[in-house]
Amino acid sequence: MEEMKKGPLDHLERAMRAIAALCLFCMALLTGTDVLMRGVWNTPIFGCEEIVSILGIVVVGFALPYAHQQKSHIGVEIFVRRLPRRTRRAVKLLTTAATLALVSIVAWRMYLYARTQSESGEVSMNLELPDYLIIYVLAFGFLVYSLFLVRDIARFLKGGED
Repeated sequence: MEEMKKGPLDHLERAMRAIAALCLFCMALLTGTDVLMRGVWNTPIFGCEEIVSILGIVVVGFALPYAHQQKSHIGVEIFVRRLPRRTRRAVKLLTTAATLALVSIVAWRMYLYARTQSESGEVSMNLELPDYLIIYVLAFGFLVYSLFLVRDIARFLKGGED
C-alpha cells in the first residue's frame, strides 16, 4: 500500500491520538489507584470520578480523527458492496457529506454551549473545575474530525479515493 504524504492534519491527528492514549492510561491508573486506596486505607481519591469522566471526554474527542483514519466507524458493507461501482461512489460521497454536515453542526453547537457555560461561570461539582474548558476540547475534536471529512471529500472529487 502506497504511503501518502503526511500533512499538517495528519500530524495533528497523531498528536491528538497520543494525548488520547495518555488520557486513557491516566484513567486506568487513577481508577486502579482509587480502588487500591479505598480497599487498603479506606481513603478514596477526592474527585476521582470527575477526573476520570473528564479524561474520558478527552479520549473520545481526540480519538475521533484516528478512528476515522482507521475506517473503524460503522458501515453497511454487506449491502453497499453489492452495488455497482458508480452507485457505491455516490453513496460514499453522500454519506461523507451528510456526516460532515452533522459533525460540523455538533462542533459549532458545542462551541456555542461552551461559550455560554463560560459566561455563566459553571463549574464541576466536586473539584469546581470550569466545565466550559472540557466542552471546548470536545468541540475541537469534532472540528478536526470535520476537517478530515472535508479532506476526504476533496480527495474523492479529485478521483484520488474510492
